[in-house]
Amino acid sequence: MGGGGGGGGGSYSGGEQGLERLRERAAEQAARAEFDSEVNARLDEELRNLNSRDVELVRRRLDEIQQALGDEIDEIDRMLFGGSIAKHTFVDGLSDVDVLVMLRDVADLAPAEAREQFAAALREGLGETAVVSVGQLAVTVRYRDGLEVQLLPAIQQGERRAIASSDGRDWVQIRPGNFARRLTEVNKAQAGAAVPAIKLAKAIIAHELPEADRPSGYHVEALSVAAFESYRGARDPKSMLTHFFGSAGSNVLSPIPDVTGQSERVDAYLGARGSAPRARMSAAFETIAQRMLQSNNLDDWSQLLD
Repeated sequence: MGGGGGGGGGSYSGGEQGLERLRERAAEQAARAEFDSEVNARLDEELRNLNSRDVELVRRRLDEIQQALGDEIDEIDRMLFGGSIAKHTFVDGLSDVDVLVMLRDVADLAPAEAREQFAAALREGLGETAVVSVGQLAVTVRYRDGLEVQLLPAIQQGERRAIASSDGRDWVQIRPGNFARRLTEVNKAQAGAAVPAIKLAKAIIAHELPEADRPSGYHVEALSVAAFESYRGARDPKSMLTHFFGSAGSNVLSPIPDVTGQSERVDAYLGARGSAPRARMSAAFETIAQRMLQSNNLDDWSQLLD
């Protein structure tokens, strides 16, 4: 009745081999925790570097542009459309610095004519400090230090704003705050950890992928929303980055709707679902994710950034 022998409650009966396995497991867990801490410290350092540069420079350049344009515009809207400064995810080399510039007295012009008129005013105002070029949608100002600011000419149509359509021919009404609000909600749900992860992801992509093969900054942000809107894992940078690249490897294979209204898809430049460009980008993301998962050396992570 009193139960068999073999020791009191809580005693371990696995023998010496069992104890050794427990010790090995504990040592492995301690080493993994130390490694994770080292990686997160390195990522935090990189994030501090990203936060300390670029954004203020862009803001100063936007001030210069606004002063140069003078009475040619109604305003420069710093609720950026498709860009990253207002969403706090700007990273040099990958982000779209697309700023809505509300033009005056051009509502009767076609978008192409409005862009040319706007570019001429920029060239006159900025002089030799920058090179101004006209694209299908935006006017790009490129400074001597390599910084590019993409300006999207816009007009007022009733209560809404309009920019050039994706083919550049007509004016199309947009809702520039829709995506920014969605990203803000996701970041809030992740206790503020999503935006830092996006910055770091952009930095890694800028380092690992050739410029011609990189996703746009807006596309990276859209992939991040898809990755983190239902994420329930750990919120340290290492965990979130590993999750992002693993998730993006599959999510990039399918087109993402553009909630701003400028175009039908955020990533139309990659073609249809399952296209060859999508497959290449997916493979690149999955390779990065595997490097992160298999890494047991801090240098492996540093190589993704340096």
